[in-house]
Amino acid sequence: MPRIFVLLATLLLASSVFLAAYGTHGLFEAGAAASEVRAWDWANQIQVAHSLGLLAVGLMLRRSPDVLFYKVAGWLLIVGVVVFSGTVYMKLLGGPDFGQLTPYGGTTLAIAWLSAAVGVWRDLR
Repeated sequence: MPRIFVLLATLLLASSVFLAAYGTHGLFEAGAAASEVRAWDWANQIQVAHSLGLLAVGLMLRRSPDVLFYKVAGWLLIVGVVVFSGTVYMKLLGGPDFGQLTPYGGTTLAIAWLSAAVGVWRDLR
């Protein structure tokens, strides 16, 4: 499982570079409002930060492969990034507006970090 988290983290980080470039150039050239560009940037920052966290969780799992809380944290980070950032990206690209799900993505990310914290605590004992 550590490998899948590291792989997905690197793919999420790579896609964040392309998404940041599109947000900076494509949205601006398409006439997006400043608030829309800020929302895109925020979604991208969330994606980057939590993808780095996913990378860390994958590396922690290599050290302590049996810590269930790291596994839970990893999957919740993936779901949280997809739901939080994905719903913002979709709306700004003119797709379906699933904005009511965005806060659930944020909540999922917070729960992921709490799970990782429990894993660290248990791992240090």
